[in-house]
Amino acid sequence: VDRGLMQKVLVSEGATIIKAAGNLAYPLGLRTEKLARQIETLAKANGLPFETIAGAGADPLTMLGAGYRNNVPVLVSIPQLVGGGAVGLALADSISITERSTKIARMLGSASMIIESAVALTQEIHDGPFERYTGHGIWADWEGYYTYSLAGKTLVRIDLDHNLELAWQKQRESNIVQEAIAKGLPKTKLTGVPFRMEMSGFSRLPGSIPIIADIGTIWPILAWQVSQRLELKLDYISYPQSTVEGQLMRDWIVKEVKFADREKMFAAFRK
Repeated sequence: VDRGLMQKVLVSEGATIIKAAGNLAYPLGLRTEKLARQIETLAKANGLPFETIAGAGADPLTMLGAGYRNNVPVLVSIPQLVGGGAVGLALADSISITERSTKIARMLGSASMIIESAVALTQEIHDGPFERYTGHGIWADWEGYYTYSLAGKTLVRIDLDHNLELAWQKQRESNIVQEAIAKGLPKTKLTGVPFRMEMSGFSRLPGSIPIIADIGTIWPILAWQVSQRLELKLDYISYPQSTVEGQLMRDWIVKEVKFADREKMFAAFRK
């Protein structure tokens, strides 16, 4: 660790930012980059996804850590592999794209409800290579690959873009999105809605539900309502970061949630 560099940064002018994700900080960002490549090597040696190896060393309060300890799969979707520096590359290289798509397809196929939250691109759900309802998986099914269908599933998307709800509403009122696709017409011109790639697939699914809200605001509400229905007592609940409670929560995370433990990963999977 270059403590001289750290001291220069600490005395420099500028805002202090606590960022839970990303690879830009020093020394944590550089450590994360190097650790990602070590996890990749361990994943390949064991024939497992990157996320499984990382979960063994992750704090139990994180998604990876909780998933590993409860034998619940946690997988990064393929469009989300871009943007994480070496972490995204190591994730992508740990298992093949086809294997990752198949594992994700099995997860989606077993789910009765799918929630899209804080993901920009979701073609893997609506237009995935193994999904039959929107059509892209028909030949995979023909060739004997595992496939699944979104028919009969509830698909919830939390998004800030009001155009998503507008496209969804137009489809409900006049079937205009499906007709545009069936006739090979440009959806944006026909509907008057600036389409993002994932909007058409989402809008056409009968069980889709758009929620136009900030995820930091809506998730605590959803979690609380679900806990009430299930008569569960929550030990912890998040708050929007813009609130006092949210700032206290972020400070608590920084103090209480531990870094990924390299030694635990190697102890669990080194052969």
